[in-house]
Amino acid sequence: MKRLIAAAIACTAASAVLTGCGQKKPDIDAKPQGTAAVSQKSQNYQDALAECFNASFSVNGGQVFYAYMYPDEYIDDLKEKGEYDSTVNQFNYNQEKRPDLTDGVYEFGSVTEAKELNDKQREAVKSYFAGKCDERGLGLTADDFTVGEGYEVSYTYTKDGNDAGSDLALAVVINDQGWKVIPS
Repeated sequence: MKRLIAAAIACTAASAVLTGCGQKKPDIDAKPQGTAAVSQKSQNYQDALAECFNASFSVNGGQVFYAYMYPDEYIDDLKEKGEYDSTVNQFNYNQEKRPDLTDGVYEFGSVTEAKELNDKQREAVKSYFAGKCDERGLGLTADDFTVGEGYEVSYTYTKDGNDAGSDLALAVVINDQGWKVIPS
């Protein structure tokens, strides 16, 4: 699953770079079957992880996916530069092309274990989000982020209602931005 999410993120980024920012109409008939996600609405780490996972495997999940994966400063920069809508649209368009979405329905299963983050993990989370902002040239450092509640979470997922595997992710609250998810 780690490879699946990492590949999805890499393909999305590469497609956005290679295909430009314009939204294109899908040229295939197969449609992803996942639940459409429309907003980041979680109140706890379980809901955040489930919603982020389901958004990454759903039609029109781009807005929710980016809200969970990136700090607000990153999203605000995309918006200020007029890139947000095209980035989300490209993510959503790419969902139409993902073979793993057309061969079945992937959904979050359940949390099997959750451990509170230790100090070393908290520092790594701060550095991770500072690095994401550095990609946009925002000049933020790890000291610009505070980590509130945070967990290392093992979870399962299903394909077509059957057990399909397990994975690990971090679910954290940064600054006053709500839950963020870092795939492991």
